[in-house]
Amino acid sequence: MPRSRVRAWAALAGLVAAGCASLPVGRPAQVTAGEPEFGRVALVDYGCVSCHSIPGVDAIGADAYVGPPLDHWSLRSYIAGSLTNDQANLVRWIMDPQDIEPGTAMPDLNVSEEDAVNMSAYLMSLD
Repeated sequence: MPRSRVRAWAALAGLVAAGCASLPVGRPAQVTAGEPEFGRVALVDYGCVSCHSIPGVDAIGADAYVGPPLDHWSLRSYIAGSLTNDQANLVRWIMDPQDIEPGTAMPDLNVSEEDAVNMSAYLMSLD
């Protein structure tokens, strides 16, 4: 293989490695507010189980796959592919997903802030 091609491959590998190093790696998210048990109940009450599989939630339809499964939430880096996964952003997403990503399939369910905080506390406990 010509040296120029070897150098090009080495440079490309270095760029890829540098880019990957800057991406957030799964880490447990920090919960600063809310009651996880109330959040677990709210996930059922608001019908989240109609679209999502949610570990620890026992309800009819709690294994739906219309939306993504919500397992291992605390280890995720992003919410909706663009928001850093922290509790404040998760509360924002739960309360008004259309404001964050217009046209998303995630409906606006008129979730109260208190319920969104509790729901986020439950989801953030899933590792």
